[in-house]
Amino acid sequence: MRVLIVSDCYAPRLGGIETQVQDLARNLRLAGHEPAVVTATPVGDDRGRSVERDDGFPVYRTTANLPGELPVHPRAGRELGELMSRLRPDVVHAHVGIVSPFAWSGIAAARRAGLPLAVTFHCVLGPWASAAGVLGPVGPVRLWQRGGADLTAVSSMLAADVQRAGAHDPVTVLPNGITVDDWRLERPGPQVIGAHRPVTVVASLRWIERKRPLQVVRAFAQAVRSTPGTDALLRIYGDGPLRDRLTQEVTDSGLADRITLVGRVERSELARAFTRADIYLQTSPADSFGISTLEARTAGLAVVALRSSGVSDFVTDGVDGLLADDETGLARELAALLGDDDLLGRIKAHNYEITPLPVWGSVVQMNVEAYHRAIDLRGAR
Repeated sequence: MRVLIVSDCYAPRLGGIETQVQDLARNLRLAGHEPAVVTATPVGDDRGRSVERDDGFPVYRTTANLPGELPVHPRAGRELGELMSRLRPDVVHAHVGIVSPFAWSGIAAARRAGLPLAVTFHCVLGPWASAAGVLGPVGPVRLWQRGGADLTAVSSMLAADVQRAGAHDPVTVLPNGITVDDWRLERPGPQVIGAHRPVTVVASLRWIERKRPLQVVRAFAQAVRSTPGTDALLRIYGDGPLRDRLTQEVTDSGLADRITLVGRVERSELARAFTRADIYLQTSPADSFGISTLEARTAGLAVVALRSSGVSDFVTDGVDGLLADDETGLARELAALLGDDDLLGRIKAHNYEITPLPVWGSVVQMNVEAYHRAIDLRGAR
């Protein structure tokens, strides 16, 4: 099947959508399909039209000179229409967030060309869902669906969001995928916790307001203060505009000697870091899926996360980790793990031994099923 994947964001940018789109294309190709990616994300200083090969599939870049390397193109509709006319894919798969002008242009171009269309939502919609829902039959989600698009979302929580935005049919959950071998590495050194080594807590996220990196420090500090005798450490991976505020938060916590702001690292280095850690702390209610959390859980870390996020699709409370209802609860659940070596060891052993459900083998098949639904919907029209 020839699949044209449309995404505003792509490598070399690092993020959830970027890595998932790239991995989806790779795994579609391994399954015998013919994927191609089109994106507005530039690479280097080149702008305009370009094409490159990435693990055997083409990546088309349609980029413009804009401040901050924004993945936007003023003539995206025309450019995408011409590309679709030339490639004639069997299906177009658009990946969208709250603001995805390039993917939205791809949706419009696919509809004009009469091509089967699958749309996957990746980000919590928040107030946008209510605003789009108020528009009813003229809202974008309802129009896409009436035009024959198959709508999917990466988690149950986000699927409900899309329905609030106007979807009139059930929205299928299409989870992000994971390559287990990339994350389940051999764990070095002794795994005995307590007298032999401190518990290491990690978080990997963009340092922006929506991801709540300051709350990572606050929850850790509160948990340590409420667990006498613990010698836990915290390592935070990522980068972003809140770097200075996060640095100040670490200083103000009184635990600066235990907290390290590592910065951004490649996935292979993060996977190795997870082998030396024990707990993954997720603090954002805006995580529609939580791919970093899934990566950590696959690596064998116990998870402490918010129940209201998309993480609850693959983390069962008391089995894969501990789920909390709010920020205070996060600190409380983290303290419970810091103070109970047996519980922590049991959850870590389970997560290292039991493979999570959204592995790429099954996720690729779920994507192909969405493509067939899109083709059937277009045929019915």
